Amino acid sequence: MERHHRRINSAKRRKLIAAYKLPGAPGTGPSLPVDIEDDCNAAVVNNGVFSFVEGMSALNREYIRKSYLLASSYVSDVLKIQRGTERWYDEFILVMISLGWLPVRSSFERVSSAGKGLTVQLAVLNMIAGMLASTSLAGPLLGVLPKLAADALEALKQQPASFELFKRNSTVHQGGDFGLASCAQSAGEVTMVLVTYSSHGVSKQVGLPFLEWDSSSFEAFSGQTCLVLNTSVVNEKTIQLMRESAGDKVQLAIAKYRI
Repeated sequence: MERHHRRINSAKRRKLIAAYKLPGAPGTGPSLPVDIEDDCNAAVVNNGVFSFVEGMSALNREYIRKSYLLASSYVSDVLKIQRGTERWYDEFILVMISLGWLPVRSSFERVSSAGKGLTVQLAVLNMIAGMLASTSLAGPLLGVLPKLAADALEALKQQPASFELFKRNSTVHQGGDFGLASCAQSAGEVTMVLVTYSSHGVSKQVGLPFLEWDSSSFEAFSGQTCLVLNTSVVNEKTIQLMRESAGDKVQLAIAKYRI
């Protein structure tokens, strides 16, 4: 089912960011360390795998990582909503809107499989391509973003620490729940194509954890959205608010790596 949303003004956004404090985050205290070296073009954030086009600014990369971390953690850890459900997805999108993102397209649906042998990884990459093709933003991004996401997943498999974080955060009892996002920057806007994928009732693992389970063997649901961020809202002040709201979870939930 497709959703339609509106942007939130800057003053309200700053108040909302400050309000989204995660368990264990400091109230008022010393500033948290800034990411000085930030030229990695992929990252695991909580249970999500993110990829960024070459040339994206360090500030925008950090804003993307922190906004997803804050939104996904807040819905799961503070609101205590079960991951992989439509209610979780709806609340997550609402938090992302309050952080400055505008969904161009957004839907949540049951995943149907055409037959055996279609892995979760391939299914999600196809969803990213399909989401892009359905928007007016496609253009050159249609050939770039799906490949970027695919490359990020392949590189992740060669990064033991990052992959272990992803495995730990995406695996649930008899199933898994994760997000895959590919991000670009152009003409003062950042575009993020994000697919969340949740499975239930998996009786066995095949190959790598979660990514290579046969998608025809379980019930699955997916949230699919194309989000646009006006980069004028991204500055050191909003980044600092996000660092303070996330607290120590930033260091525990994000692992940057290269494609």
